[in-house]
Amino acid sequence: MTDTAKTISQLTAATPAVTDKFVVEQTDGVSYYVTGIKLPSYTVATLPAAATYARAMIYVSNEAGGAVPAFSDGTDWRRVTDRAVVS
Repeated sequence: MTDTAKTISQLTAATPAVTDKFVVEQTDGVSYYVTGIKLPSYTVATLPAAATYARAMIYVSNEAGGAVPAFSDGTDWRRVTDRAVVS
């Protein structure tokens, strides 16, 4: 464990202003994750333009075959599981 490595309990004890946000910025310039990353949720019909959100990740709640995380390749939203275009 390095000097900058901290446990979740050390972070929350040292950072009383922790809210529902998942990243805590420390004064040493390192970001620590204190919970899982919560992706914004969309349905297939409400997907934002992939070109506007290149390299972003989202959660598609009603994708064929079940809900799935997806990412924008700059042209299409693709399922993380098999890289198929969200449909």
